[in-house]
Amino acid sequence: MTDGQTLLAVFVLLYLIECLRLVPSTAWMASGTGKSGWSSLRPWMRLQIGSGSPLLLSPLPPMQAHALALPWVFVPDHDSLRVRLTDSMSVRIAWDQLAPRVEETLLHLDTVTRVRLPSQALAEIWQQRLTEWRGLTPEQRRSAFHKHARTTLDTQAANKAATATSQLTRSLRRCATIHFMWCFGVISVLYQRYGDSPAVFAAAGVLLLLQFIQSWLFLRSTRKSAFIIPHRRWRALGIAFLPQLAMRAFDVVNLTTEAEPPHPLAWRGLLDEKRWLQNARQFWREARYVPGWSQSESLPLEAEALKKFFRHEGLAEEDYDPPAAGKQPTCPRCGAEFQSGITTCSDCGGVELQQPAV
Repeated sequence: MTDGQTLLAVFVLLYLIECLRLVPSTAWMASGTGKSGWSSLRPWMRLQIGSGSPLLLSPLPPMQAHALALPWVFVPDHDSLRVRLTDSMSVRIAWDQLAPRVEETLLHLDTVTRVRLPSQALAEIWQQRLTEWRGLTPEQRRSAFHKHARTTLDTQAANKAATATSQLTRSLRRCATIHFMWCFGVISVLYQRYGDSPAVFAAAGVLLLLQFIQSWLFLRSTRKSAFIIPHRRWRALGIAFLPQLAMRAFDVVNLTTEAEPPHPLAWRGLLDEKRWLQNARQFWREARYVPGWSQSESLPLEAEALKKFFRHEGLAEEDYDPPAAGKQPTCPRCGAEFQSGITTCSDCGGVELQQPAV
C-alpha cells in the first residue's frame, strides 16, 4: 500500500469508530429523516462494556438523524426495585439495600448493580427519583410509576422531538454527506489516477474547507439549543480539523439531551405500523407474562401501564395479545408449544401455559 492508501484506510477506520456509540444495553435508536421513513436500531447486547453495549449508527449517506428511547429500566415492586439490565435479564434490589450513587453516566444502585444511562443529567434525575421512591409507601410508588409511564409514552411529544432533531441537523447532515463523498469518493479517484499531484492537494484543500463550514454550521445550530452540549467550542475545533468528527458532527446534536428519553412504543407514527405492533406485542408479553405468572394473578404494574396506553391508542386486546393459534398448550411469553400434560414453561421461569381454544 502507498502512503495515500494507508492514510485513506486510517480515515475509514477512524470514521467507523466515530459511528460507534456505547449506549445502555436496553436502548432503542430510531434513524431517519423528516416525518417518515424511520427505522429502529438495537445495540449488540452480547457484548457488555462498562454496563453498556456498542451500537453502530447508520454510517452511509444520505446521513440520517438519530433519536434515543429507553424502556422502563426501573419498575417498583412491593418490597423491591426491579432493574432491567438487558432485554432478557433483570435483577431485584430490596428497598433497604438501595443506595443510588452517580458516577458520570453510571448509576450505582448497590454494591454490585450498576446501570449505564444516556447522560449524567439523566443519571442524576434517576438518583433523586429512586431516593424518593425508597421513602414512599407501595401505593405511592405505583402512582409515581404510572405518572412516569404516562410521560414516557407521550406519542406526540416523542414524534415531535425526533422531527425537531431532524430539522435542526438538516444542514449538518447535508454537509456531512458532501464531505463523505468528497473524502472517500473524489479524493480516492483523484489519487488513484494522479498520485501525489497538485490536483490531489487541491482536493484536500477543499476537504479542509468543508470541515471549516461544518464547524461553523455546528456552532450555529447549537447556539440557541435547549440543552447544553459539553465542551461545545472544543468540539467545533475538532470538527474543523478532523474529517471523522466533521462527518458525524450531527450525532453530537442528535444524542446530547438533558430530557428523559421516551419509551420505544411512544414512536407510534414515526416507525412503520407493522413493526411498531410487533414491538408492542413483545413489550406486552414481557410485562404481562412475567416468570411465575399464572392466570389467577392480577396484572403486574408494568402491564397495567401498557394496557392503559393501548386503550388510549385505540388498540384492541387481540391486537397486542392475540390468542394462541396452535392446538397444543402454548407459553404466552415465548410462544413455544408443549405436549399435553405440561402446565408451565421452564424456559420462561414457570409461566403458566395457555390451553388451546376448544
